Amino acid sequence: MSLFRTPRPTTRYGVVIEIGSGSVLVSIVKSDQGLPHPDIIWSKREQAPRRTESTLMSSAKSVMTALMNAILLIEGEGKKTLTTLAPGAELNHVQVSISAPWSYTITKVINYIEEKPFTITATLLQSLMDAAQKKITEELKENELASDLGLTIMTRATTDIQANDYKIFDPVGQTAESLTLTQVSAVAQAYLTEAISELQAKTLPKAAMERFSFMLMFHCIIRDIHHQMTEYCLIDVTDEATEIGIVRGGILRYCTHTAKGIRTIARDIAKVLDIPIDEAFAFLTEPYHTHAIATLTASRLEKAETILSDYRSDITALFHETGDTLSIPKTLFLHGNAQTESFFSAQIESAAKAATNSTHTVHLVTAELLTELYTPEQKQTLQNPQIDTAILVAAQFFHKQHHCNDFIQV
Repeated sequence: MSLFRTPRPTTRYGVVIEIGSGSVLVSIVKSDQGLPHPDIIWSKREQAPRRTESTLMSSAKSVMTALMNAILLIEGEGKKTLTTLAPGAELNHVQVSISAPWSYTITKVINYIEEKPFTITATLLQSLMDAAQKKITEELKENELASDLGLTIMTRATTDIQANDYKIFDPVGQTAESLTLTQVSAVAQAYLTEAISELQAKTLPKAAMERFSFMLMFHCIIRDIHHQMTEYCLIDVTDEATEIGIVRGGILRYCTHTAKGIRTIARDIAKVLDIPIDEAFAFLTEPYHTHAIATLTASRLEKAETILSDYRSDITALFHETGDTLSIPKTLFLHGNAQTESFFSAQIESAAKAATNSTHTVHLVTAELLTELYTPEQKQTLQNPQIDTAILVAAQFFHKQHHCNDFIQV
């Protein structure tokens, strides 16, 4: 772990890729360190084909197809736009984020205690990081699903260092009786990370590439916006998954997910009601959902409600997996599709109440929330229908290069 940051260029141009569970978002971003926010020069989302029947592997193959199509868009439309708006600019950076179920975010805490005060050294910190990494590697080896999927660690982040139960930022040389280090690792399916590396080598061979889980980025951006908050829950609903992250003391402590999301529920509804999948998608949007539910017969309503009840039960089960003895935080931040966020907000709120028998506040991670610190002029530059909340998160993370945690690329 380097204890000193090397100078970084004041202006960078990069390709930002966000691999979701059912689509791939690609963007070209300009980051001027003299400005508070980045410029999103160009952005497109490539959808994976919708299927009436799907397995995890078939969904993965669809996303791979979307990824390759997205890279072609960068090569053509993206670079053409960049040349028009910023002649001579070079794309020297590639930032990739991967969402569940293709990525996992694992947190490990290592404690070091001695009877007498000791001096914290870089060697000691490195040994604690190695111990945390060993635990994560062993856990992956013992996990049958991880072995089947061929998961590999792509990023590590030292998210917290505490001496005598107090957070410290410059630990080397300080004296303590106890030292606690928290490390987060982002892991992803090996074939996906290998494909990304191959595509990057062919299209942007001179660009430096960094890879993260979407949950890591999500945590850092919400922490920036609500730096005064220390206890909350992060929820990311994608096409094929719902991922939950628990934040305590301002640190991402625990992550888990279920392989059920927007498309999963739509497919299930389409099957039990014998309707086209596009119509089933409409069931997850308002005001259509309320109207459609009201028109169903009692038997069909029961079938649809069973699908939704099963989803809420799965989320309630996730809320019980907080990684500690505490119940989930009262404040929840929900990120997802703008069309379905109202529907999922109600489902998540109900699941949280079932888990704790208390009321929780769900905050939607909207473009308004992510740009609340932007000036009116800066917001005006974002009036592009291709720009959604995922790119706002990824672009801001790219702009910050992100000093939220000490990231180590693997």
